Amino acid sequence: MEINKKFFFIGSGNMASAIIGGILESNIVKSENIVCNDVVKEKVINLQKKYGVSIVEDKGEATIEADIIFLSVKPQDIPKVLDEIRHFVRSKTIIVSIVAGITTKFIEESIQKNTAVIRTMPNSPALVRSGATALCKGRFVSGDQLQRIKDLFVSIGKAEILDEKNFDIITALSGSGPAYIFYFCELMQKAAEKLGLDKNISKTFAIQTVYGAGKMLSITNEPAEILKEKVKSPNGTTEVALKYFESQKLQNIVYEAMNQAMKKSKTLSK
Repeated sequence: MEINKKFFFIGSGNMASAIIGGILESNIVKSENIVCNDVVKEKVINLQKKYGVSIVEDKGEATIEADIIFLSVKPQDIPKVLDEIRHFVRSKTIIVSIVAGITTKFIEESIQKNTAVIRTMPNSPALVRSGATALCKGRFVSGDQLQRIKDLFVSIGKAEILDEKNFDIITALSGSGPAYIFYFCELMQKAAEKLGLDKNISKTFAIQTVYGAGKMLSITNEPAEILKEKVKSPNGTTEVALKYFESQKLQNIVYEAMNQAMKKSKTLSK
């Protein structure tokens, strides 16, 4: 499914790169229909070299020509960016925000037009077409527009339409979530090395274990707690490790970490 539209990415960091890579690999859009902008020139130059996209310094002209604008800058930069582009946004343009903590209402009021604003929270596995994206619509978004953007994100993973009130939780869960998994994988690898295993072997087995466990969760569709029980046996190695996690209150640590991420997302919206 190819979308014959002009895409303009304002902000060209890791998340924008993940989305661009995903939609190009999925043949959703051609590289000549993607324009990128970033205050860090090295980022857009790297994207141009990697994907063959166009780059611009003038946001105004690119905004006028764009059918779909992706906002992927830092939350603190959003007010300035919206002020720069609001005079150039066309009535039929769709604004897609991937900025954590920024509400559809804030963007609508900043643009000062009846512009279709769709807020999303994707995550970095979009780069390998395994992303998880939540979407919600602003006041002026039609059902067709929302479905079109959802289809775009479905092409690079799973996508669900949610109430905007849930976005701070989604940010803490799936938006930041890949980093939690990467961190745990890193810790498993380092622990194996410290216990005496070769560095390369530790890396290979840690990565494959995380990959395989994730695949089992996806394919078997069994709850994580059930699969966990199937791995362990009474008085075995897995059970003693899990009991140690419990004794150290890992559940509380994970909850509080996500709670802190959620609170940070709420703070950004203010």
